[in-house]
Amino acid sequence: MELEIEKLDYEGKGIARKDHKIIFIPRTLPNETIEASIIKENKNYSIGKCQKILKKSPLRVESYCPYASQCGGCSYDIVSYEESLKIKKNAIQELFQKNGISIENLEIEASNQSLGYRNKISLKVQNYQFGYYESESHTMIFIDNCKLASPPIQSFLKYFSMLNLKEGEIILRSNDNEELLIVITSKEQPKIREEIIKNHKIAGIVWNKKCIYNAPFFIEKRGDFLYKVRYSSFFQVNNDISERIKRELLESFSPFDEVLDLYCGVGFFSLPLAKKVKKVIGIEYNPLSIVDAIYNASLNKIENTTFHAGKVEEILDNIPNKANKVVVDPPRAGLDKKVREILKKKKYELIYYISCNPFTLTRDLKELENTYKIKQIKLYDMFPFTSHCESITVLERR
Repeated sequence: MELEIEKLDYEGKGIARKDHKIIFIPRTLPNETIEASIIKENKNYSIGKCQKILKKSPLRVESYCPYASQCGGCSYDIVSYEESLKIKKNAIQELFQKNGISIENLEIEASNQSLGYRNKISLKVQNYQFGYYESESHTMIFIDNCKLASPPIQSFLKYFSMLNLKEGEIILRSNDNEELLIVITSKEQPKIREEIIKNHKIAGIVWNKKCIYNAPFFIEKRGDFLYKVRYSSFFQVNNDISERIKRELLESFSPFDEVLDLYCGVGFFSLPLAKKVKKVIGIEYNPLSIVDAIYNASLNKIENTTFHAGKVEEILDNIPNKANKVVVDPPRAGLDKKVREILKKKKYELIYYISCNPFTLTRDLKELENTYKIKQIKLYDMFPFTSHCESITVLERR
């Protein structure tokens, strides 16, 4: 069928209409005319696949990646980086406006690296080859490299076959010292050949949650702080953007503040905050991350922090504290309903909300709006060329 693309949604899919039904078509651009086929039918919408471009957008560029048309990991590789920033900003602004959130002059900060920025990637392994699932399917797309990955990870991928890994999953993490933490899930134990050790800085290799070489963690240096990061711990994937968010965050706090850091991980924000404020109390579901957060506070000679392991919604109301401000950096699901209720009840002076999902952020802001007013929302391109974007929202008590 022939379709005309009207605009893009937040995930970078083109939007077309046929017989009063919306059709989402990946890898298309506004004002393009295409031939498409339907690959998935739903009650209210369909998902299509572009078979041929009949009229091409002047914004379209040649992709930097030979796998991008199948892989689906990069949504905006078919436009310039500058154009991708405009698309992301406009899509998020439209989402806010639809939900009654009015933000004038919404800004988006570009990443200093648009490629080679990811310090962590996860790959599927089949028949001694690695890759990603094809967009909208579980069909494997085998690759030999990923342009978004950091240089140490890209270098290691050339040696992948030496692991003799037939089936499973491999997660590769790198730090500022170009060390690698390799996490493997598979039935058969991988081989650790001398060539791998000789040609890379291997901080550790973990197989099925068991460390089989060196250590199950590495030390990451960010700014003036050192962090022990375990193989299973969350840590921001873009060093440049996460440092900028940290610096901006600190501007909202003073030496008299006591701060709750919810979903604190290994203490990425807790530690620099503790250097500036009176006290920081961190809460994190992953108990091993809390063990590391306590270690990291000691490592950086910080004594005004306490950390608690457990679900934020279950323990937030039961921790004695005199906090007047809150930092939240939840997973993509956003804030739990009970957490939102506690934030409304407590009426903190300020909430600093870091989000990687504008949809759940919008939901949470709408529920909090009677208690807190939005002072600022700013976007950061944590994930260049993908459909994802990080944001910071500063909320003040009404």
